[in-house]
Amino acid sequence: MSCSPDVSLVDVDDAVMEALLALAKRDASPDEVAPPLGGPGWNPERTAWFRSYHRAAADGLDGEAGEKTWGVVSGGTLAGSVRLRRLDDGGCGTAAETGIWLGRSFRSQGIGSAALRLVLEEARRAGLARVVARTLSGNMGAQRLLAGLGCDLTHDDDGTVGAVVEL
Repeated sequence: MSCSPDVSLVDVDDAVMEALLALAKRDASPDEVAPPLGGPGWNPERTAWFRSYHRAAADGLDGEAGEKTWGVVSGGTLAGSVRLRRLDDGGCGTAAETGIWLGRSFRSQGIGSAALRLVLEEARRAGLARVVARTLSGNMGAQRLLAGLGCDLTHDDDGTVGAVVEL
């Protein structure tokens, strides 16, 4: 019998952002967390992007960026980050994209599934009708996670897999 992990979401303020950055630098690949800026590894460009990104998302789905990020906390420990970003869906404003990253030491423990369930609850509260995600075709863990949440998966010709869940 497996137990669900104790997972919650916390708003990303400056303290949480710095803790997320420290976690990402010690327990995740830069390419899992930030775009390829300034060359390989954690460099000043990626670090600046990380801070700027989380600050812009602090205003939430209805803010200027149309995006909200949360820290994922498991058992009282910061484990990663998850987000929702409004999509331009023909002016309806009822769809959003989600994405998640967890530190390596927090993976394959049910934390990602629990965090994404919480994000889907946030999406419902925000009046969204659909949440989408995208992962690489080789990322079987992400595909299992998304399918387990009830997402319909579509394998695309570009080597990615799209996921859609209707709320």
